[in-house]
Amino acid sequence: MRRLFKSPLYPVAQLAIATILSVGGTNSSHAEMSVSTHISTIGPGIELSYKVNSGFGVRAAWQQLSTSFDFQPEDENGVPGDELKYRGDLDLKNGSIFADWYPANNVFRITAGILLNNSGTTLTTNCETNTSDAIATNSCEVGGTSVPSGDIAELRTHIDFEEELAPYIGIGWAFQNNPHWHFNIDLGLAYLGQANVDIQSSGSCNSSSACRAQLDAEEREIEEDMESLEIFPVAKLGFGYRF
Repeated sequence: MRRLFKSPLYPVAQLAIATILSVGGTNSSHAEMSVSTHISTIGPGIELSYKVNSGFGVRAAWQQLSTSFDFQPEDENGVPGDELKYRGDLDLKNGSIFADWYPANNVFRITAGILLNNSGTTLTTNCETNTSDAIATNSCEVGGTSVPSGDIAELRTHIDFEEELAPYIGIGWAFQNNPHWHFNIDLGLAYLGQANVDIQSSGSCNSSSACRAQLDAEEREIEEDMESLEIFPVAKLGFGYRF
């Protein structure tokens, strides 16, 4: 289940935002607004920014991308070639709200905020479309155990992350060579939390307690394989126009 405001990074993000707001609120001169497009590790998107003064700014953005996705868990039963291969579309849909502090000049900035994470994927697989080894044995590995293909039929797997509001901290640079056009770089980390994996079978596996236990084990296996994504690196390159 997704959760709100329970990440261990939230106190850090909250403190950083409070610091940025207190520092940035000391001077309201030279306010500027800009719009930009960008590419990033969380998808391409568009961003609106408002720079209150030379030391403080806020930004709001939306990123979206859909791409094909293949996934195969590690071999757990020692039988090569019988692992399920998952195929589907990865849908990246997320917004972001950032507060920026420029401690020394108008270029380097320290950023804190949240990602509005609505990304996920739904994958499908069945045993018969896997490797020749799986076809020969008429079974596939599910949760570390070989399960007959007839019990599996088609599997539908949905994956998302538990942090719907993911805290973000990072640094960046805003380069401006003329009064209007500017180029931005952002590097940071977002805490997405653990992956949530739900597998459903169109065969008899759902109604069999033993087979359902193997599906549950397969869910845990995929969740463990995705632990490296809990803290997700965010890199962004943007180009925009300042009014």
